[in-house]
Amino acid sequence: MKFHLLHLIIWPKSTNFAPRIVEFKPGVVNVITGASRTGKSAIIPIIDYCLASSDCSVPIDTIRDHSSWYGIVFQTDAEQILIARRVPIGNQVSNDFYFSHSPIISIPPVIAESNQKIDGIKHMLNTISSVPYFNLDGEDDNKGFNARLSFRDLMALVFQTQDIIANQNILFYKTHAHEHRERLRNWFPYILGAEDLAVLKARQRIQIVEKRLNQLKREFDRAKAVSSSWISNMRGHLHIAKEYGLTEIDINDDSNPEVLIEIAKEILIDIPEHSLTEPKNITSANNEIEILEIEEQRISTDIGLVKKRLGDLSKLKGGLVDYGNSVKKRFERLQISNWLLDISSSGNSCPACGSLEHPNGKNELTKVSAAFKKLEDESKLIAEIPTSFSREEERLNKELEALIEAKKSIQQRFDLLISVDSKTQGDFQRRKNMFLFLGHMKASMETFESLLDGGDLQKEIEELEKEYESLLGLTDRQNVAQKLENATGQISNKMLSHLQSLDVEDKYKQTPPKFSTKDLNISVLSNDNHWHFLGEVGSASNWVSFHIALMCSFQEFFLGQKFSCVPSFVIFDQPSQVYFPKIKKGKATENDDDPQFQDDEDIKAVKDMFKTISDSIIETKSGWQSIILDHADENIYEKIDGIYEVEIWRNGKKLIPEEWYK
Repeated sequence: MKFHLLHLIIWPKSTNFAPRIVEFKPGVVNVITGASRTGKSAIIPIIDYCLASSDCSVPIDTIRDHSSWYGIVFQTDAEQILIARRVPIGNQVSNDFYFSHSPIISIPPVIAESNQKIDGIKHMLNTISSVPYFNLDGEDDNKGFNARLSFRDLMALVFQTQDIIANQNILFYKTHAHEHRERLRNWFPYILGAEDLAVLKARQRIQIVEKRLNQLKREFDRAKAVSSSWISNMRGHLHIAKEYGLTEIDINDDSNPEVLIEIAKEILIDIPEHSLTEPKNITSANNEIEILEIEEQRISTDIGLVKKRLGDLSKLKGGLVDYGNSVKKRFERLQISNWLLDISSSGNSCPACGSLEHPNGKNELTKVSAAFKKLEDESKLIAEIPTSFSREEERLNKELEALIEAKKSIQQRFDLLISVDSKTQGDFQRRKNMFLFLGHMKASMETFESLLDGGDLQKEIEELEKEYESLLGLTDRQNVAQKLENATGQISNKMLSHLQSLDVEDKYKQTPPKFSTKDLNISVLSNDNHWHFLGEVGSASNWVSFHIALMCSFQEFFLGQKFSCVPSFVIFDQPSQVYFPKIKKGKATENDDDPQFQDDEDIKAVKDMFKTISDSIIETKSGWQSIILDHADENIYEKIDGIYEVEIWRNGKKLIPEEWYK
C-alpha cells in the first residue's frame, strides 16, 4: 500500500507564529540529523499519535506545552491526506481530529475546530489499507487475539524506535504488550500473503458450520437413540388406527420403516371428524349423539353469523351518529339559505363581487338560497338515525339469545346421554382418545422420518458436511503452511543479501537467518550447527543490523505482492546509537549532546547502514520510503545516492522553535 509521508506539522498555541512544518520526500531516505534533546525522538510518537493511537508517547513539557495540534500529510495512490490531532491535556489523549483530503493538500495556518473523531479516522485508515472487515474466529466481539486486523496493528512493522532498533528480544513496535503481539502473530499469515480474503472468509464460515454440525449431530443422536423402539411403537399405533377404522391395511411384524411411514402419512392426510369404527371391530357409536353434534355445529355457525351482523350494525350506527352530529353542527352554525335571503331582501352588495348594480340580483340569490335550503333539509334527514336500526338490532339480539339457549339445551342432552349410557360414554371417550392418538402418531412419525434416508435432519447434516469438506480444502492448512514457509524463506534470503553490507560477524553472512511468524523472532545458525534466537547472539551491532535487514526485506517483499495492506514507509530512530561511546556517569559535558564516532571502523559501519537502506529503496524503484533520525551527519551519508537531508537540528534549531517558548 502506497503510504509516503510528505509533511509533519505542529501548530503553535500562540497565533503569532506560523505552523512548524517538516518536509519529507517520498521514495528516498529522509535524514533528520541533530544533537540530543532537539526533538528527533518525538517524530515517531507524533506520527503515531496522529494515526489514531489510543495513547500518547509524545514527550511532555516543551513539545506539548507550546503546541496546539500535531499533524501529518501523506501520499496514497489516489490523493494526499491531512490528519491532525489536538495536543493531549495531561494524561488524557484528545478525541479531536481534523481531516482533509485532496490531490494537493493546502496546510491551514490555524485549525479552529475538529471535524472528525478517532473512530472515523480509524475507519478511514482501515479503508485505505483494505484490511479485512471480520475477525479470525467468526465471533462478533472485536477484542482479543483474533479480533479483526486494523491499520493500527500494522504500525508494528513501520516504527523502529530507539528502544527497539537495537533490541535483541523484541523486533516490532509495541509488541512488548501481549495482546498486540498475539494479534500480530495470528494475522501474519494474511500479512505475508499465505492467506487471502477467500481463505479468511472460509475460515470464518468453518467456525459457523462446525457449531451447527455439532448441534445437529447431537439432536440426531438423541433421536436415533429412541428409533429402535419407535418401529414397534409405530406398529402398535397402526394396529390401534385399524381398530378406529382409520386404515384397512394389515400391519405385519416384517413391515419396514418406510412402509410404516407411508401408512401413517395416508392416515394423517384425511382425519375424520369422528371414529370410523365398524361393528366387527368395536361396538358402533350412538346415532343420537352424532345427530346432536351435527345440530350443535349448525347452531354454533348461526351464532357466529348473528354476532357478525350485530357487529356490522353497531359500526354502521356509530358512523351515522358521527356523521349526523357533524351535519347538525354545520347546519346550525351556517344556515346559508337564510343568510342569502337576508342579503337579497336588504339590498346589500353582491357577496361574490361586491357590486350593487346586478340586474335580477335578488331573483338569482333567491334561487341559490332555495338550492341550499334543499341540501340543508336533506342533511337534517341524514342526521336523524332511522328507527329501523333499533328494530333490527333488537331482532338480532333476540335471535342470538334463542340460539344460545338452543345450544345449552343440546349440551344438556349431550351430557345426559353420556351420563346414563355407558356405551355412549365409551364412544365419546374413544373419539377423544382417537384425536389424542393421531396427534401423538403425527409427532412420532415426523421425528422418525427425519432419521430415515432423505429426512430433513439428515439432509441438513449431509449438506453441511459437504460444505465443511469444501471449506477445509479451501483453507488447507498444509497449503497455507507451505505458502507461509515460502514467504518467510524469501524474506530470509533477502535478509542474507542485506547482511552482506551490514556490520555483522562473518558467520552470519553464510546462512540465511530464519524469521518466525510464530515466535516473532529471528534465529541464526551457530558454530555448532544449532539454531538460536537473536537474544542469544552477542553484540548490539549484530542486533541493529538484523533489524535493518529485516525491515528492508519486509518492504521489498510487500512491494512484490499483488496486494499488501502494510504502509510503505519505515522510520528508524538512532540506528547508529550502538557505535557512540558510552558516557560515564558524572562525566557528561556540553558536547555529549552530539557525540562523535570513535574510529573509522564505526564510521564505515554507520555508512553501510545508510547505504543498505538506500540501496533497498533504489532496488524497488522508490517503492518505499525511509526516515532516519540520527546524530550521524552529512559526513556519513553525503556521497550515498538516494539520501535527502531534511533538516539539521543543531546550533539552536530544534523541532519546537525557540521563539515559541523564549
